[in-house]
Formats: sequence, C-alpha cells, structure tokens
Amino acid sequence: MGWKCSLIIIESIDNFKDDAAILNAIGKSNYQFERNCAFDECIYPMDESINIGYYNGNVIISDDYQLTNTSLERAQNLNLVAHEKQLITLFPKSEILTVACHSGVNYHGYSLIESGVKTRLKTISSSDDKKEFGRLLNEELEIYKSAQQQDGVYSWTYDDDAEDYEEDQLMEDFTFKIAARRLGIALDKYDESEELLERIVFKKYIKSKDTISIEDKVAHAKKITWIKYAIIISVILIWQILKRTVFSK
Repeated sequence: MGWKCSLIIIESIDNFKDDAAILNAIGKSNYQFERNCAFDECIYPMDESINIGYYNGNVIISDDYQLTNTSLERAQNLNLVAHEKQLITLFPKSEILTVACHSGVNYHGYSLIESGVKTRLKTISSSDDKKEFGRLLNEELEIYKSAQQQDGVYSWTYDDDAEDYEEDQLMEDFTFKIAARRLGIALDKYDESEELLERIVFKKYIKSKDTISIEDKVAHAKKITWIKYAIIISVILIWQILKRTVFSK
C-alpha cells in the first residue's frame, strides 16, 4: 500500500504540552477532543482530524494534509504561511519541521523553520517538477552523495538493480531521513519506530459538531427568511380565498 503521512514536528525546548494553545495557533480552536489513539492509526488519519502527541522532546501534529498542503504546496518561496507565523509565536526559538508524503503519486515534501525563519522548502512528485528553495539540509546531502546528476536531474543506481531511480522514487528515503532529523528514529524501520507508532498516546481532535460556519449561518438565515415569507404569502392567499368564498356570501 505504501506510505502516506502529513506531519508537523516541533522542537519542544521547554517541554511544551498545551494542546489547546496548539489548536488555536493552527486555526483549529473549534476542534474538540474525541479519543486517544496510537500514532500508527493517525499518521494518515483520512478523517480531517488533528492528532497531537509528544515524543523525544518534540510536539507531533498529524493533520491529514490540512496544514502541510498549505506549507508545502501553496507557500511562495520561503515566505511563512499564516499557521506557521502563529506556531512561531508559541515556539520562537524552535525548529519547526513539516514533512509529508503520498506513495500514490511518489510525492514527498518538507520545509524547515529555524528560530522563526524558513530556511528550506522542497516538494516533488511523479506528476510535478521539483520545487525547492533554501540551502540543502545535511540529511539531504547524505542522500545526494550517492546520486548521479545530469542536466540538474538526479538519479540513483543500486548494485542489485540495473534500473535507475529518479528522485521522486526515493520518497521513503527523503521523507523519513528528514523526519528523523527531529524524531531521532526512522519511521519506516519498525525496529526503531515501534515505540512511537504503537505505544505513544496521541489525542485525536475533530471539528466540533456545535460549530456553525459563517456559510452555514448565512444559509440558515436565508432559510428562515424564506420560511417567514412563505408563511406570510400563505396567510395572504388563505385570506383571499376566505374573502371570495365565505365573506362574499
């Protein structure tokens, strides 16, 4: 099936553990706690939830591409997006690492914020050209060491395989080596990641059912208005019918 993940990993210098403050910073203050779950379950939640856990001195947010898509796909150069600016207010001196992948299209992307400044951004997939800004990370340099380069395009050849692999095909290599920068373990190696995947408790937050969006409120107001008009028109019609039938006699 392949890997799919969407993560924000934040260096927690002061052992920060305030889920409500994090939800507010990322614009999800209307989300409410649903239940506890394992990281293995929520690394790719598919339910538009926000999942928060703490591991090895880091805050981990798993978000179903709600935030990472904005940070990686919609970002202009190394400019900060709205939720990144808010996270920096909570973590002004921390590394904030965003990393995502989707094996369906060999997509991987990541960005790094250091002490409030975005220093690296890269995305690539089998259907889109590579986009990158900023200096290469040490973790990337290690991977590129074994690559061949021609006309700015990298490829890799392995001794046990005659096929050349393009950069998007090294999705797992880039994704999990970059994530390991903060986590200290490779998520795709079970002997290293078992504790995080299966034993660390994450809290799952979902959009509150009591929350009504502005669009919903407008639609509701319009519905009430039309119901009111319909009642008035019905009363007028009934009055006209009564006038013609009962009162005309």
